Amino acid sequence: MKLTTVSRAFSLLAALALAQGLRAELACKNSDYRGVFGAVATGDFIAPPPGIPAGPTVRIGRVESDGNGNASIRATLSLNGVIVKEDYGGTYTVNPDCTMNVILLIPFPGVPAPIPFRFFGMLADDGRELAILLLEPAGSSVRIALRKQRRDDCSNGDLSGGYLLNMSGFNAFLPGLTPGQFARLGRVKFDGKGGFTANTRVSYAGRIVEESFAGVYSVESSCTVSLVYTQGQQFTWTGMIRDNAAAVDFMVSEPQGAAITGSLKAQ
Repeated sequence: MKLTTVSRAFSLLAALALAQGLRAELACKNSDYRGVFGAVATGDFIAPPPGIPAGPTVRIGRVESDGNGNASIRATLSLNGVIVKEDYGGTYTVNPDCTMNVILLIPFPGVPAPIPFRFFGMLADDGRELAILLLEPAGSSVRIALRKQRRDDCSNGDLSGGYLLNMSGFNAFLPGLTPGQFARLGRVKFDGKGGFTANTRVSYAGRIVEESFAGVYSVESSCTVSLVYTQGQQFTWTGMIRDNAAAVDFMVSEPQGAAITGSLKAQ
């Protein structure tokens, strides 16, 4: 009899714990999406609105969310190789099931007014990670991944030692290079003082070459980073440090002509 009573008590406790767990899963709110996030967008504009060129698109951005439904974004964007700087805002609503509705008012070159873009999103990892998919305007396949910044006091010294380099995308009209699909894999070594070296293998539309180069980098306190090197012409990679400098997300921002993103991960 006593065992039956104890068993029932444990069953009741387990049921209560499960109910509490389910309630916890349905407790997301706007304040869960607050802070500074690094954003990486990839995809294609297949049949975009007038003024937006069709083709591959990538974007690297810094997003500040106030926890009250408002966000501001600074980003670098490639539209089929045309690189532009952006500064815009938007609104969001976090639902109890951690899904999100996001509207961003995005300006485009030559378009007289910002275009409202509507996204569907999902929060994860206690609000530290967000994935969103572009719903409107129709005619695109664009996804954005956001990760929360853990601090805002970055410096050149945060990048030191070896990093795995992984890049992919599309070369639309980079001068002197074969148009088409692009991929680069290799190792970058940072000296912690503003210099780096890289040893890589590259595919230019299927033509495989080995490339080594050296350059300089700079890290702002906001954790944005810029890498510059010369290889026939000057190239710039623009990105954001994340995960306490264990990784960097970036894109090719100079010269005009590519929609290429990449990542660096500490070895």
